[in-house]
Amino acid sequence: MGGGGGRAPPPPPATADDFAKLRQCESGGNYAINTGNGFSGAYQFDNQTWHGLGYSGSPYQASPATQDEAAAKLYNSRGWQPWPSCSRKMGLVNNGPADAGSGSGDVIQQAITPAEPPMTLDRARQEMGDGAFSGTVLNASYGDDVRPDAFVWQAAMRDKGFVLTVDGKFGPHSQGIAALYGYLTRTSDGQSGAVGQNLWNVTVKA
Repeated sequence: MGGGGGRAPPPPPATADDFAKLRQCESGGNYAINTGNGFSGAYQFDNQTWHGLGYSGSPYQASPATQDEAAAKLYNSRGWQPWPSCSRKMGLVNNGPADAGSGSGDVIQQAITPAEPPMTLDRARQEMGDGAFSGTVLNASYGDDVRPDAFVWQAAMRDKGFVLTVDGKFGPHSQGIAALYGYLTRTSDGQSGAVGQNLWNVTVKA
């Protein structure tokens, strides 16, 4: 009688490594990928699923952190089932819930670390089309987002001899250089260090 039988322990939670494997299989880890097949971003969401999770725009336009959060959310509601072939190929089965919660989610934070940089100058130029101003005035509030327009602008400024990191993140350093260049060229978009149509034209288009 008796064999001490408690219930089986719960499965271990899905880890950052699991999501990294999934990304690698789905998109080569490229958060900015959009091949035009109806699926985009690192986890190859379709727009309907993406909007159903409460996000706007298209998956590939969202920041890596947002895409990771969305993947954890979808996984917590449906397991690995939305990614049938990659989860099978990567051996992702029966994991417990991922930590998509409180915004500090370890899975999400760790998951964005090993990703390759999602943007290159060629890709940024391609997304910008003819290099025309995107319509978004860049300022330091975009310091956490990788944006193709910021990438193109930073590359143009580096070509002019300014020392700055070309990473598509328009942070305080980029804003400082924009303010200096605006002052030197007497060009303004209404706010010191913001890059709008006027400063874009004298930096990128000139």
